[in-house]
Amino acid sequence: MNEDSLDGSLLDDLFHGCAWSAFLELAVSLGRIPDQEATRRLAYRYYEEALAEKNSRPSTILETG
Repeated sequence: MNEDSLDGSLLDDLFHGCAWSAFLELAVSLGRIPDQEATRRLAYRYYEEALAEKNSRPSTILETG
């Protein structure tokens, strides 16, 4: 295990956060550890939705002047 995974920054990464959310959602709904393939598919769906939402927002540009 590296230092990044110990300080919580791993879950700050968008994809890993989506993967964790998918795993937890499936585990709760199934009442057991979910299938790896089902988790992967749901994680990618969440990731694609999050990217689409992120890219649809206007970016904030700070102007100096």
